[in-house]
Amino acid sequence: MFDWVGLLLRGVYFYCHFIGLSNFVYDWRTGRVFTSLRTTLQAFTINALMVMALIFYWTGQSNANFVFRSANKLHEYVFIIMSGLRITAGLVTVLNRWLQRSQTMKLSREIICLYMANPQVKKMIRWGLLLKFFTGGGTDLFQVVNSVSALGRLDSSAIIGVTLHTCVSFILNLAIAQHYFIMLFVRGQYKIVNIRLRQVINESLRLSYLQKRGGAFMTRCCYLSDQLEDIGKVQSQLQSILVEVAEGFGIQGLMAYAGYYISCIGAYYMAYSVYKYGHETLNMSVKTMILAGVWCFFYYFDGSINCLNMLYVRDHHNEMLRLLEERTVFASRLDVRLEESVRLYQLGYIYFNVAIFLQFESLQLQLLRNPLTLDVMGMFPITRSATAAMIGSIIANSIFLIQFDMKYF
Repeated sequence: MFDWVGLLLRGVYFYCHFIGLSNFVYDWRTGRVFTSLRTTLQAFTINALMVMALIFYWTGQSNANFVFRSANKLHEYVFIIMSGLRITAGLVTVLNRWLQRSQTMKLSREIICLYMANPQVKKMIRWGLLLKFFTGGGTDLFQVVNSVSALGRLDSSAIIGVTLHTCVSFILNLAIAQHYFIMLFVRGQYKIVNIRLRQVINESLRLSYLQKRGGAFMTRCCYLSDQLEDIGKVQSQLQSILVEVAEGFGIQGLMAYAGYYISCIGAYYMAYSVYKYGHETLNMSVKTMILAGVWCFFYYFDGSINCLNMLYVRDHHNEMLRLLEERTVFASRLDVRLEESVRLYQLGYIYFNVAIFLQFESLQLQLLRNPLTLDVMGMFPITRSATAAMIGSIIANSIFLIQFDMKYF
């Protein structure tokens, strides 16, 4: 059967090297992650050329407001903030990849090892991958189309600026896509863990009511205890991956978070400006507005699935806790070894020796100190309530900006 998921992932891998986002090598045959002189020089050259081009462009005489020439200064300020923040986010992403190179390689190795242990995860995440390729590809495609359509009415300096801005956007979008793929992989692993946990609980409940306890009964109990141990190890690895992702992608996530926030406010204000001044006054054609609208659709749709992807990770973790909380108390005839393993797994640990049960309280306190947390550098929690609050803040600030325009311009 044709492996289109693997083909798409290979395409992303080579695309990352082409634009200079990846600075290490992954061997698809052996699964090794390592550095090479060729890859290092290639990534460094691409990144250095892009940074130097941006420095020369911004230090020269450049017209940042090449779209809204006939409008007021507020449009120029909004456009400069939006573009400047996006370019800064792209540059910070590139710098962070070099600073976090060893950590990123370690994270890649852990993900590969976990995938080798559970290769069926590829089947569970294939539609999420396809959706991301649709939204991410559409965002980049219409970014190029918008840039090309604007070249005819720009001078040479503005053309260079548009080209550089497009390249930086590609890097930032691809970095966000990499984060999405990692979180999608964690989601798939959590699904597998929950399925296995449900099977263990159901089988344990069935065994607890058996009348005869022979050797097969004891063997089955030992097998279920081994399954719980494996589940506990996988869950621990997943939480470790989430911690490393938060550390390695923290600054990038903060910049992306701020970028979506500011761009949403700017998009609302630009839509109001088109309504107030008309597209001709703003030096925009109907074709330009349509292309910009399509790009906005893909861009914000892509941002939405990124946010939902992280929320679903939390949902799967909560589902695992719910399965353990709803676990029916097994009958006393069930092997004590299995019962204690189930109870201790509810606290995140698997132990075979019943004597370890004496450490129950200390283990419970230890897990309470290390709950699952998803946030942006510890400042913005990733929850549904926090997301709703962010949307409300965007709407409020958009209204404030529009009122400022109505009063002073």
